[in-house]
Amino acid sequence: MRDYTKIIETLNNDNFVIIKKFFTQRTLNEIKKEIKRIEKMDLNKRDKHYVYDIKNKKVLSSIHNIHLYSDFYKDLINNCELKNILLERYGSRSKRIFNASLFAKPKTFGLKTKIHQDNAFFNLKKGEALTCWVALDASNKQNGGLFYYKGSSSLGLQKHIPEGNLGASMTVYQDTEFLEKIKRFKKVYIDVKPGDCVIHDALVIHGSENNNSTTNRRAINFSISSLDKVDKIKLKKYKTKLKDFLVKKK
Repeated sequence: MRDYTKIIETLNNDNFVIIKKFFTQRTLNEIKKEIKRIEKMDLNKRDKHYVYDIKNKKVLSSIHNIHLYSDFYKDLINNCELKNILLERYGSRSKRIFNASLFAKPKTFGLKTKIHQDNAFFNLKKGEALTCWVALDASNKQNGGLFYYKGSSSLGLQKHIPEGNLGASMTVYQDTEFLEKIKRFKKVYIDVKPGDCVIHDALVIHGSENNNSTTNRRAINFSISSLDKVDKIKLKKYKTKLKDFLVKKK
C-alpha cells in the first residue's frame, strides 16, 4: 500500500508528486501495444497529430481522447490508483475521463509544450482535478521532459492565450506582472523512468521543452475530477479561443 497521506501532503505543498513504478513493465507493454493499434485507426482528425522529419516523412507527435477509442485504456484509467488519490484529496469523484493522450515526443523533432495550467482546458469551477502523466520512455531535461513551477497553484488560474501546438493549444499570457510573479517559484525538471508517473493538480504551471536528443520521450496522460462542476461561461470563452487557434493552424 502506498502512503496516500504523504502523497497528498506533497501535492498540497508542491502541486505535483512523482510516484515510482506506478505501472509494471507488463502493463507498459500492453499500453504500447494498444497505442500501436489505435494509431492505425481512422480517428477524428483533431485526435491524431504528426510532425515531419528532414525527409518530410510523417512522425507521430500525439494522440488525444484515447479513452474514446479503447476500452482497455478506459479500464486502465478507472482501475488505477489515481482515483484513490483524487478521493483522498477532494473527497469525491465524477465519472468524467478527459485529457487522455499520448505525447510521442519523437527524438530530434519532439515539440515543446508551452507553459499552461490544465484548468485553462478543463474549465472547472474550483479546478478539482488530477492528471496522471506516465513515462513510457526515460524522460529528463535532455530529451524534453516535463518541468513544473513548484507550488504555483497558489497563483490561481492565470490568463491564457491561444498559442502552442495542436493538442496543447493554450499558454499562460506572459506579461510583466506574470513574469515577476513566477520568479517566486522554483522551476523543477522531472527525471523519471518507464512506468514512473507524475501526478499534478489542475492549477500548477508546467510545460516541457523540445526533444532535440537522440532518444524518444513517449508518455501517456489522463485526468479525472471530483464532482466539481464545469463553469459554462469559462468553457464558452475557451471554445472561442480554441476555434481561433484552429483557424490559424489551417
